Amino acid sequence: MKTVIIMLLFIVVSCGKESSPEGRSQIRDSRLQEQFDSLKIENKQIKEDLDLIIEKLNIKKK
Repeated sequence: MKTVIIMLLFIVVSCGKESSPEGRSQIRDSRLQEQFDSLKIENKQIKEDLDLIIEKLNIKKK
């Protein structure tokens, strides 16, 4: 009986996303996409800040 219970526990535990290569790659891809989206937002903000600095510098030149 203990053996059956232990086997069932292993089956339940091994069914998670982290247990299969496909599941791990999906998790990895999801994390990479989140990081990519975050970098896109950050880059957009940096570009806007640079545009503002350039605009202020052009005003001071005149």
